[in-house]
Amino acid sequence: MTTTRASLRTAGAATVLAVLALAGCAEEEPVAEPTATSTATDDAATSSAPEDAQEETASDDVAADTATQTEQAEATSEPEELELSASDGSFTVTVPAGWEDATSTAQEQTETAVLAARDGQRVDSFYSNIVITQEEYVGNLTSAVESSAEQLAGEDGEYELLEPAEVDGNRAPGYTLVREVQDATVHQTQRWVSHEGTLYVVTLSAVESQAEDAEPVLEDLLAGWSWND
Repeated sequence: MTTTRASLRTAGAATVLAVLALAGCAEEEPVAEPTATSTATDDAATSSAPEDAQEETASDDVAADTATQTEQAEATSEPEELELSASDGSFTVTVPAGWEDATSTAQEQTETAVLAARDGQRVDSFYSNIVITQEEYVGNLTSAVESSAEQLAGEDGEYELLEPAEVDGNRAPGYTLVREVQDATVHQTQRWVSHEGTLYVVTLSAVESQAEDAEPVLEDLLAGWSWND
């Protein structure tokens, strides 16, 4: 694969993934139906129950209260980071608490995706997300990154090349860009990591209001990247 073809392929993948994130956000979680309330007959039956039955009910209430307190304590404990492994088994990364595995969703859109995660909270109709795709080897990585940035930004977008980042012993050049996707201003950062003859492209996408908060997530992911070979 030539540098130009690799750039086009990667730019296209990033475009699809950004649109995917926007399109999937309109789906709302179903609202649970309220539980039925007790009837007057039920209340009367309870009040007239034998004394031993009332004592048993009281014991059940205590047990229920204890269980509820335990659940609340667990819910308020410090949430744990999420460790994810690439579908090809090549590496492992960690995303912060509150993010969730979105690999299967990304793979429905592009067969090159090997790992994806997104923020569990939707902001401005968008889930901040990170998608990692597996691409064919590129000889001149720096040149390919710059070419991809130009193509993906297009005439109306803007981009900035970044200093290479360290990814578990590998050098990862990259860029940031800002462009419009489905009437939303999307900030994207890509890092290209070449390892053992395979190129991995890491794409962070976030709307403008979340771009500053999302950037450290990518930095921490790259810093904690671990090859499995």
